[in-house]
Amino acid sequence: MIKFFRKIRQNLLSEGKTGKYLKYAIGEIVLVVIGILIALQINTWNENTQKKEQEIAYYCKIKEDLQNDQKNIQRSIESLDDRIFSAKNLLANLYKQIDDKSILINDYIPAIRSYHFIPSKAAIEDITSSGKLEILNKPQLKTTILQHYSDLEYAMNVLKQNQQDFSKLSYKYDDKIGLGYHQIPLYKDYFGEELLKVMPNTNWQKDKENIIFKQFQDHISMSIIIGAREKELLKQINSSTEKLKLELEQYCFNSN
Repeated sequence: MIKFFRKIRQNLLSEGKTGKYLKYAIGEIVLVVIGILIALQINTWNENTQKKEQEIAYYCKIKEDLQNDQKNIQRSIESLDDRIFSAKNLLANLYKQIDDKSILINDYIPAIRSYHFIPSKAAIEDITSSGKLEILNKPQLKTTILQHYSDLEYAMNVLKQNQQDFSKLSYKYDDKIGLGYHQIPLYKDYFGEELLKVMPNTNWQKDKENIIFKQFQDHISMSIIIGAREKELLKQINSSTEKLKLELEQYCFNSN
């Protein structure tokens, strides 16, 4: 094609048609410029299309993370319900001052432990760490996404602090061996029958004035109180998660 245009120019010059040559040269330049502009426009269109596709892909990934969060939130709430149920039963048995302490000891772990919710943040972390926030081209939705994860970070810090404070209660008993940690089913096999026979086995559960009784009572009561707090906070997180998920669905309607 280049040789073809060059031959035309050479023929015009050799024939002394300078005026036609200049017009042809200008026309050729115009065609080249138009070609460049078209190529740039196509390139820009391709880039915009790629950015649009990536934007939608990010919305879909965020939505998937939110769906996983809701499953894990539900799992955590159900676990807290089980913990609170066990704690209430444990307190009820404690106040009965039952003779068999093993009933209390066997229910101790279920009454203080639960599944901890950990959010899925792969998509938002990928967006922020790679500096691609500008790809999210819908200002209001972008603000909602960032606000959700900001609120989520705050809520997770509150949950973490509550869990740490509650965990410390397990180590605040004045007489841990007297409490009967070694008699908890989870640990009994590690101590072995020989040791268990000679280790202390006090009946603190029959004396409401006993310091262990009081500390145990406070510990299990706090399990219910902090568990209830966690449930309410998780419900708030779930509400925010559901709202954002619904907003994303209109942009990611083909996602599962």
